[in-house]
Amino acid sequence: MPLEEPSPYEILGVPPSASAREILLAVGPATKSGRHTRQQVQEAAALLRNPDKRLELDLQQPLPPEPVDRAAGLLAPALADPLLVVERPQPPPAASFLALHRDELAADFAEPAPPGTAPEPPVPARFAADLSVLPQIEVPE
Repeated sequence: MPLEEPSPYEILGVPPSASAREILLAVGPATKSGRHTRQQVQEAAALLRNPDKRLELDLQQPLPPEPVDRAAGLLAPALADPLLVVERPQPPPAASFLALHRDELAADFAEPAPPGTAPEPPVPARFAADLSVLPQIEVPE
């Protein structure tokens, strides 16, 4: 069983440039050949006689590859220069990154100590609340 159905051109045995008269004349021999059912031949002929459906079919069919002489010479200018040059910025030095240590992180998110135990460790200065974390407030005069 073929993976895809034959095109109407293959069923009728006509080239894609066939005229309406050639399509009409190809119906008889295609029916007599017995390779396809009468219904398939009639549907193929009806599709190729309808200009809109034929155009849609032609646009969906891939074109056969055409031989290209001197293809390497034609592609040489395109292959000489890279199509896209990406300049990546240098990453900042490792010393500029913030390093959190596990014990500092544990201290920041530790549960409060029950009453009567040692006081809670102080909040590190870099996490202390200041005006930078509060939204701007307009005070009416």
